Amino acid sequence: MPVVPSPTPHPSARPPVTVVLPTRDERAHIRDCLDTLLAQDYPGPLEILVVDGGSTDGTPTIAGRVDARVRVIDNPRVTAAAAMNLGVAEARTDLVVRADAHALYAPDYVRMSIESLLEGDMAVVGGPMRPVGITPFGRAVAAITSSPLGVGPGRFHYARERAEVDTVYLGAFDKHTIIEAGGYDEHELQWAAEDQELNLRIRAGGGRIVVDPAIKSWYFPRETPSALWRQYFNYGRCKASTLAKHGRLPHWRPLVPAAMVAGTAAVVVGAIVRRQPAIAVLPVAVYAAGAGAAAWHLARDPGVAPHRALGAIAICHWAHGLGFWAGIGRIALGRRFDTRPRGARI
Repeated sequence: MPVVPSPTPHPSARPPVTVVLPTRDERAHIRDCLDTLLAQDYPGPLEILVVDGGSTDGTPTIAGRVDARVRVIDNPRVTAAAAMNLGVAEARTDLVVRADAHALYAPDYVRMSIESLLEGDMAVVGGPMRPVGITPFGRAVAAITSSPLGVGPGRFHYARERAEVDTVYLGAFDKHTIIEAGGYDEHELQWAAEDQELNLRIRAGGGRIVVDPAIKSWYFPRETPSALWRQYFNYGRCKASTLAKHGRLPHWRPLVPAAMVAGTAAVVVGAIVRRQPAIAVLPVAVYAAGAGAAAWHLARDPGVAPHRALGAIAICHWAHGLGFWAGIGRIALGRRFDTRPRGARI
């Protein structure tokens, strides 16, 4: 019986990839998100795992009807950290791309992620966050979270060239990298701290985290002041929970808003004790002047109003700083962090 030679792989073929997409009550976004993921030009097998944390709005039903390449997996542990652990365990491939339901993806998103990952000795690679606001306030949030004036030296927010960073938005990786690092922490951290804390452990083990602007996606930020406040207050607690676990922070950035809050509180208390109320206004005035100048600069974009940019900057800075100290308070009192969100968005 003649031996049939194995087919020669096409030179453009790529290894199979799994996209893991955590969801919870994402009816408003899931179809658009999946449409962009299913339109990928990746020249290799692609599966999409929608790992749903108990949606009550029909998200799993919508996702399950979109395409045969989409598998819906139940996530009884609710959180994004649990979803990623389940997704990594369920993936039929070694290569995994993390996705977010509140984002849209360029047609070459998966291809560029995998090409970038495979061409160097990187543990995790991802593109910069590219926020797109829908409401007037959302456009202000997008502007300030795309600039060092709003988020400081967090290069994964606005990188223009490939660079090594401390953490990255979403990311592509070999699942064995995640498994060897111990997986996403579901039990000790404030929810939403899972990515930056996992990347801290990967870097501690010698892995490199890289942002590559050739990897393109568009993220929809919070569209109201109250939602933005809750998000950044929680981010502050996330950093405190990482500090509690590791005895250090992933980066010194969170110390800036924390110091601002502590310094302002110290001046205000001192002014009250000395009965010099005029002094209490000084740190607020200094902050308002600096933030106002930053907001005016960012409002060069015709879609961004200066007063909304100022409000967004102030919310991000003060909420993050207060959240950090709230987290430090929990550590001091021996209280556990909230490992599950109370709201719908994860």
